[in-house]
Amino acid sequence: MLKAHLSIIGLDANFGGYSNIDLVERAFYQGSVAKQFSLATSADKSKLVADSVARLASTNNLNIQDINIIELSQNTDLALALTQSEILIAQNKLVALVGVNIFSSTDEDDLKQKSATISFDESFISYNQVEGIVSILIAHSDFARQNALYIYSNIKSFAVGDNVTQTSSLALEQANITAEQVHLLEVSANADKTLSDIEQQGLLQTYQNDSVLNTALSCAKSVTGEGGEFSQLAGLLKCIISLQQRYIPAINEWQNANSNVLSLYQTSAFYIPTESRPWYPNSDGSAHIAAYSCQTTDNYCQIILEENLLAATSLTTNERFPVQDIRNNGFIANGDLSIFLLSADDEKSLLDKMASLNSLTSLSLKELAKSCFAQFDEQEQYAVVLLGESLAELNKEISLAEQGITKAFLDDSNWKTPKGSFFTAKPVGKGENISFMYPGIGATYVGLGRDLFHLFPQIYQSVAALADDIAVTLKDTLLNPRSINRLGFKALKQRDLALRGSLADIAEAGVGYACVFTKIFEDVFNVKADFATGYSMGEVSMYAALGCWQQPGIMSARLAASDTFNNKLCGDLLTLRDHWNMPKNSDDNELIWETYTIKATVEEFALASTDEPKVFCTIVNTPDSLLVAGYPPACQKVIKKLGVRAMALNMANAIHSAPAYSEYNDMTQLYTMDVTERIKTKMYSSSCYLPIPQRSKAIATSIAKCLCDRVDFPRLVNTLHKKGAQVFIEMGPGRSLSSWVDKILDSKVTNNTKLNSMNHLSVPVNAKGTSDELTYMRAVAKLVSHGVIMELSHLFHGSMIVKK
Repeated sequence: MLKAHLSIIGLDANFGGYSNIDLVERAFYQGSVAKQFSLATSADKSKLVADSVARLASTNNLNIQDINIIELSQNTDLALALTQSEILIAQNKLVALVGVNIFSSTDEDDLKQKSATISFDESFISYNQVEGIVSILIAHSDFARQNALYIYSNIKSFAVGDNVTQTSSLALEQANITAEQVHLLEVSANADKTLSDIEQQGLLQTYQNDSVLNTALSCAKSVTGEGGEFSQLAGLLKCIISLQQRYIPAINEWQNANSNVLSLYQTSAFYIPTESRPWYPNSDGSAHIAAYSCQTTDNYCQIILEENLLAATSLTTNERFPVQDIRNNGFIANGDLSIFLLSADDEKSLLDKMASLNSLTSLSLKELAKSCFAQFDEQEQYAVVLLGESLAELNKEISLAEQGITKAFLDDSNWKTPKGSFFTAKPVGKGENISFMYPGIGATYVGLGRDLFHLFPQIYQSVAALADDIAVTLKDTLLNPRSINRLGFKALKQRDLALRGSLADIAEAGVGYACVFTKIFEDVFNVKADFATGYSMGEVSMYAALGCWQQPGIMSARLAASDTFNNKLCGDLLTLRDHWNMPKNSDDNELIWETYTIKATVEEFALASTDEPKVFCTIVNTPDSLLVAGYPPACQKVIKKLGVRAMALNMANAIHSAPAYSEYNDMTQLYTMDVTERIKTKMYSSSCYLPIPQRSKAIATSIAKCLCDRVDFPRLVNTLHKKGAQVFIEMGPGRSLSSWVDKILDSKVTNNTKLNSMNHLSVPVNAKGTSDELTYMRAVAKLVSHGVIMELSHLFHGSMIVKK
């Protein structure tokens, strides 16, 4: 057992050109191999250590003289350093552990790491030899709390020995936890094959349990390469950061476990994430647990770490997830991508400001972006927003903008670049005209929203509070699949198809992520909706995301138990079988319902389907684009009559059709929940194309009718636009609604003249295959240029370090 309760109160690191802890944290999250970067000469090593510890002291408002420095060396590994630290901390002293690696060799062939993977991988070749420094400040937990110092995580136990299995088991026992409670295991995975095999096999024995795919393997060396004592401490640092920032880090280029241990992996608790993903809260509210397996040539140590949860106060006694426990970071503020905001009241002033950027060559890209933000005036009439990842790219965007802005003023039009820079000469975002649009559930896909909680940590607690188990609500294991071997394109495609086949799962995930997207705009950007609408089951998302229900989380259990959404209108499609007098149990796996997208008008479809009672037009997307669904052979007849191409969507759910009315009462009951105080947003439904009163019965009735009736999306959009909505923000995956809004509003004709497409703005906030970070920057560029007032300081400032 520990002689003292140890808390981590300070972090500092520098390697691979990542010169501060926030850049290091970003590197760990992204998981790419660090570049070679010379840190210092050996003569500067003592100054390197002193400067790092000084930063730890300054952040915590401590005297550097009060900090005992233990520098790891060949004679003092992490295990011995922790043992010494425990003795000192028991005496109420402060300890800084420091690991440094500086080398003199410059043999490029020896320094190139081929891929971001580890020695447990059958594709592993070698690690980098990296220069770097890591410093970690440790104090007694009582000292940290008495002095109001921020705690990044706590060390529950550590054990030292020469047998991996026995030492690991002892560490778990001393921490009074089971292996099943460890959801992240940081490993050493040394390049030396003998050492690597000993560690791997020992851990596979320790973590043999019934909880398959329960514990993620992580390894700092996939990013940092190998660097002696530095590597030992880098592994501990990565573990601490992951706990504090609440994410499971990736081993980006992991391929497969070695064949000689594959069977052991299959019966172990391990999985290997190849993309970083959220670490959602435990359903019982307990702290996350991580372990660090630290192996050297001479001995072995396992450290058990525990997340430091914010203690409840008199104000948060009844809150499972206190909103004060926000874990900020500098992920966006320290990213390669920068955003430049420039404003003016006329064309000449705007062009002059933009040209002046070229003269500020003494500033770094990030300093230049911050300078522009500090001078930006949202009250001025025009705004251009530029995106760039380097000064060269910024200069290119400026050159394009100089021509594009001039033309935009002449034409009363927009200017944009492939990167995402944007300007409009006719802003439409000033005033109460913002509409949130919630897409249907069919757009949900594997990998959706994986980075959002890290990009916008402000939303983590409020989203977690929406359900008893938010990981289940957001379908964590479905959207972020776990596996031992890397999932290829085909395997991921199959999981996407399987997801689309479960109406209850995608309905719940769709609602959950609608809340996520909405909270980003409401809580981070401070943008509220004046209008809102939902497309198909997006209507359910709308009511949940805008906070109309007191307890939206109870919908999770209802959907899971819903016969309507699991068996009657999806799955076995029992309602259809009754409606069409088909046997309830069919062994031939015949597909009895499919949905197709076609190019046709409603009138053309009506003529072609007159004699086909098993075919329905379920949704009108645009005046000449429809979804038709029903019994596949009958659908094919109608499609052939129309003479159009059709694409099957692999969506076997029979909503928006006459048979769905058999489940109307059950759906009304399913969505009847107590409501909150009235919100200001006007919520329009495709059940009546009018605003829905925020009353329990009105909402439930509206949803049930919406899910039975055909959706006429053009009518919905035109109604909103007529009532004053001009900015349409798509609160969900994909950009389908945005594209359809553009097509619907751009094609409106008044007095035989096509309306200028500048009378509205549509903005998607998610694009499959494009990073969420870039997608949101592009969305911000459009909204800001159109005059929408947003809180944007998060894009320019932020750090995971909490200063006293």
